[in-house]
Amino acid sequence: MIKRITYFFSACFLLFGCREVGWEEHYERPEWLKGNAWELLESRGDFTIFLEAVEKAGFKSLVEGKGIITVLAPPDDAFEKYFTEEGIGSVDQLSEAEAKKLVGYHLVYYSFSRERFANYRPEGQAVEKPAMAGLYYKHRTKSRDTISVEMDKVSGKERTIFHKERFVPVFSYNLFTSKNIDAASNYEYFYPESTWTGSGGFNVSNATVSEYALPTDNGYVYIMDRVVKPLETVYNELEQEINYSDFIKIYDRFTSFWYDDATSKAYADAGDSLYVKMHNGLPEIASEWSYNGGAGLVDYANLAALSANAYNVFAPNNAALQAFFSEYWSAHYASLEEVPFVPIRLLLSNHVYTGSIVFPSEIERGDIQSVFGNTIQFDPAQDVEAKGIGVNGVYYGLNEVIVPELFRGVIGPLLQQPEYSIFLQMLYDSGSLQAFLGDALRFTVFIPTNETILSTIYGGSEIFWNEGNPLQFGDEAIEVENADGILVPMSTGAMRAFVQNHIVTEEITEISGTNVYRTRNPFSYLYITDQGVASSNNYNLGEFAPATTVSGEWNNGKAYEVERSLIREEGSFKYIIASASSGTSTIQEFSEFSKLLSQAGLVEPNNEFEFLFGDNYMLFAPTNEAILEAKEQGLIPEGEDELEDFLRYYFVPASINSYSDYAFPGMGVEGALTTAQENGDAFSQLTLMDNGTGLQLRSASGETASVVSTFPRTYVDGAVYQIDKVLNSGQ
Repeated sequence: MIKRITYFFSACFLLFGCREVGWEEHYERPEWLKGNAWELLESRGDFTIFLEAVEKAGFKSLVEGKGIITVLAPPDDAFEKYFTEEGIGSVDQLSEAEAKKLVGYHLVYYSFSRERFANYRPEGQAVEKPAMAGLYYKHRTKSRDTISVEMDKVSGKERTIFHKERFVPVFSYNLFTSKNIDAASNYEYFYPESTWTGSGGFNVSNATVSEYALPTDNGYVYIMDRVVKPLETVYNELEQEINYSDFIKIYDRFTSFWYDDATSKAYADAGDSLYVKMHNGLPEIASEWSYNGGAGLVDYANLAALSANAYNVFAPNNAALQAFFSEYWSAHYASLEEVPFVPIRLLLSNHVYTGSIVFPSEIERGDIQSVFGNTIQFDPAQDVEAKGIGVNGVYYGLNEVIVPELFRGVIGPLLQQPEYSIFLQMLYDSGSLQAFLGDALRFTVFIPTNETILSTIYGGSEIFWNEGNPLQFGDEAIEVENADGILVPMSTGAMRAFVQNHIVTEEITEISGTNVYRTRNPFSYLYITDQGVASSNNYNLGEFAPATTVSGEWNNGKAYEVERSLIREEGSFKYIIASASSGTSTIQEFSEFSKLLSQAGLVEPNNEFEFLFGDNYMLFAPTNEAILEAKEQGLIPEGEDELEDFLRYYFVPASINSYSDYAFPGMGVEGALTTAQENGDAFSQLTLMDNGTGLQLRSASGETASVVSTFPRTYVDGAVYQIDKVLNSGQ
């Protein structure tokens, strides 16, 4: 749908020169309309206060017909009641800015008939979408606050904030029908001083429509039973609620100021710059508009997002936040302000839903899912202490924290304890947190501390932590040295590979025995023995790291702290096998096989294992003892070509065999395997057998050999096993 809207508006802006006023100028006036909105209201006689306020606000010419407009007109008695409630004596006591704010909220852009208000279609009224009926509920008005000034704590400079025009909510009977909820109870939940009278029509914010769609020659006039009070943003509303100051305070840790170039050119004085207050990494609840550009359309053009999207804020009160802090973080931090950005962002994100406006019946029904997939559910009658409609959404002030499921799962220790903050940052920056959403899988996470990560050599470099500006979310970075010795951000791919090598999609209840587990990286495994845990890199170095259980009850698996980063082997076997017979080699168990490879010319520089064409492989190499015995028996050819053909029988390429795992006892990788040895127009085969506790190979000639290595050595290019016998393909 959004894509079609984009094309529609793109075409319109090409036609009208991309000028905002083009929409009004190109509405044709039907010939049958007589008199403008000002004349209609003036002739009625009981709209003198409204018209006086319109004139003071500078909107008289607009209402008289300078532009197409929809007027929401409260009569004099409604204005008198409003002035009494607000402590205002008369229009004379309103400043021009106050008059613009109040009156402008009663002047809606464009001409809306009753039908268009009840079922607005930003892509055109001819489009039939019954499922979205009434859900485009917000409409742009002429009401706007004057600029304000705020201090940017990051830069230490004052920023001039531009406030965009308000949208007024029109609650149509269609909206409640589309949501399949009761209109009266849900409307009056937010407007307890008002009454739902919109059956077959609509209420406009807190007001009832007394008379619908009176035609004029510059739009329609609606008679309201009361003054429509200008709404504020949900951010401003909550800011005024003293019991939610902690929520606003931690939300404001993410404050950023976006320089609005187009607005500055259009509205600012010479040399001035105008900004929009944003919250980096969080929904923009301080913005009057629910769309501020960035999706291919200028802000005012994306009517679908502007009219349908709402920020629904479920804000815990101070007591609830402090109780959660005491239970979850107080052992590690002195205050909420000290908790790192990432855990706070994840917590706050679970309390703001961006989408269609949310009513209490939808909460009770369990319709609303957070970005983490858990249901946003509470008792709207018992758990809500403050509530309201804002210009950009709604807010529910809660007496409880809606805890993201991530906080109770196996990455809970990362969110809770500062010594794991770098690993958490890697998970977050690489997009790997999503793997832990939902409850269908069990996990084991091996967590290296900050100190461990910073002592790790990864990709040929140490790992560095750059805190950046501690006041600015997103300024922190994990860095490595490039080839010139300059610190640069670690790539997303490198971070993802790092963290995924510490994650097993299976719950490991104890670190003992002899077991192998897949990591979330392809062809990469963790080895478990009584000594601890090893990745391929650690195992190839003969090192196992102790793993200790992280205390706590984690609802989707186990978490262990490890004393060494579990990175996968970054080297290729084909580049190191030639040196296996040296006295310092870590793979001396392959020294005799290395000599045969050299004799056959298979490890010559720049041509190592060229017959594999870069494919991954499993290599079943006979032990030194088996090779020496076979030589004595004359079973190994001596000519270079014959020897190459003989040795290729021990290589099993991945692509031609379509295996997604290397072979380990119990993993079920078995059966006929095609080797790299040519046999006429085909290739010779080996049969791999898995008895659950060990692996065996049977050659084409019927000989059998056992895999004797506890675990294979795995490298970037393949997995290397030792077998106890030299096998012959029989050709």
